Amino acid sequence: MTELQNKTYTINIGTDDFEEMATGTDLFVDKTAFISTLLKGGYKVTLITRPRRWGKTLNMTMLQYFFGVPVKPNGEIDEKERSKRNDIFSQLKIGEHPDILENYLGKSPVIFVSFKEIKGDSFEMIEMKVRDLIYELYETHEYLLSSDKLSEGQKDLFKKFIKEDFDFAKLTKSIFYLSKMLYTHFGQKVFILIDEYDTPLNDWYALQLARETPSEAEDVYFQKVLSLFRGILSSALKGNDFLEKGVVTGILRVAKASLFSGLNNFGEDSILDEDYAQYFGFTEEEVNTLLHKSALDKNPETSKTLKSWYNGYNIGGLTIYNPWSIMNCINSDGKFKAYWVGTANTALLERALILDKFQTEIQTLIEGGSVEMLADPKMVFADIKSSPNALYNLLLFSGYVTAEKVKQALDGITYICRVKIPNREVRGVFMTSLVQWIESKFKTDSREYRAFVSDLLSGDVPKFIDLLKSYLEASASYFDSGKQAEILYNGFMWGLFASSVNEDYYVEKERETGAGRADLLIIPKETSPFQIAFIVEYKIASKDENLKMAAQTALDQIETKAYASKIKAYKNVEKVISIGLAFRGKDVEVAFT
Repeated sequence: MTELQNKTYTINIGTDDFEEMATGTDLFVDKTAFISTLLKGGYKVTLITRPRRWGKTLNMTMLQYFFGVPVKPNGEIDEKERSKRNDIFSQLKIGEHPDILENYLGKSPVIFVSFKEIKGDSFEMIEMKVRDLIYELYETHEYLLSSDKLSEGQKDLFKKFIKEDFDFAKLTKSIFYLSKMLYTHFGQKVFILIDEYDTPLNDWYALQLARETPSEAEDVYFQKVLSLFRGILSSALKGNDFLEKGVVTGILRVAKASLFSGLNNFGEDSILDEDYAQYFGFTEEEVNTLLHKSALDKNPETSKTLKSWYNGYNIGGLTIYNPWSIMNCINSDGKFKAYWVGTANTALLERALILDKFQTEIQTLIEGGSVEMLADPKMVFADIKSSPNALYNLLLFSGYVTAEKVKQALDGITYICRVKIPNREVRGVFMTSLVQWIESKFKTDSREYRAFVSDLLSGDVPKFIDLLKSYLEASASYFDSGKQAEILYNGFMWGLFASSVNEDYYVEKERETGAGRADLLIIPKETSPFQIAFIVEYKIASKDENLKMAAQTALDQIETKAYASKIKAYKNVEKVISIGLAFRGKDVEVAFT
């Protein structure tokens, strides 16, 4: 083993504390060059949007640890702590810039707040949580009460926040007030770091999407939340003479809220931009280093499989991996599964993906195709119901699709993109949403649908067909015929695919085999309770076409094009069932052998 592999590392999943990772034995990726790029940037305030669990909070705590003045409980500067931090950062990538260490390390007061836990069903709950957050923020700087540089008026104001005895107006200006006090005490302008600024508003968007018609009460709730956060952000970042630099992170650019209106010298960086592309998510080189450190690169298949599961993001011309999934995979000794999916509330996305109007494009994406969209960082995500393009913007900026081609539009603001599903892990989200959509059309639940698929896997084709006919009869009349019916049938085939995907089966849809492409192959592994393989071919018949003959034609195609040739390689398979399906409206016929 190499020297890297000989070193003892620990995996710390879920920590966002840079100090904890940098001062321990945690395996982590050095992103400290982000500090240099940020300082070179000409913007006073920068909004950085990235998908969840892509390292935003960890990078923010890194900035806090680097720039922040270490202070003793009595308010004196802790030179010993600053020297310790210098030793740490000098060994990292930012250490290649000794001038930055000399001029910035431990020299500035820092205000760091995260809104990631600010959620609630009422404005009162949101406001209460923000008040608690501000109280905790002031408490960390309680040494200011002993400062001989603050006036008595400033100290009285500080005490109001410590005692949580402040009105709404003071709440909205609380970060501004603290920045002025810190500047007064240290004589140095302040770095303001605001993490996950959009969490409270994203929850509101999800609520709106679930409603046919937004209620007046919900609109009042949103306007109050909007007023609170607009006040906090505007006072802290707009025209603040005590501000050195501000960094704001989130998932989405909340356009309708106009939270940043009027801000001069304000920059944005999203997954469509290049400046900070390498600092959020893992690059190819970083992933290779992690695999080497953890000795997972011994097996050459590991890297190939890992790319299939977690790769696929194109950001600023770089290949970027999902960092949460990579670290969880390493922690699990190379076990590949969906780690990122389900790690947060995705109600907004889940509700959007099962809307009827998006099924054509969603199935195109699942099949490995791409969809053209107009990417707009200022898109109003509350407009998803009325604007299909809003959905694709949500998917793009949330990390559920990636732009394989990006071209700036003539307006100089938006981008014309072709987007696709980035990898196998994310593809599972779309497969799950498709099954949920099919269940809604078949008027059944997940348990019944799984039992329905199990009938097929056990070889009971007649029972499977009887249930299929009953499901089609119960399905919405909107899907009786035409393009809508084709969407339903194609979605049904993908639903079978998704329901059958588990550790006991190999499932392929429309893959080359024999002399053509089979619509669906389901091949059991040795662990499967049923050693039966299936070849399914389906056709959509015209109104004048004989349905039984169409089903037989589909079955004959399986034989004439030798679709079973691939299955012969699986010695454990005891039986192969070929199925020809023919659909028309709510009618279906089957031929099988």
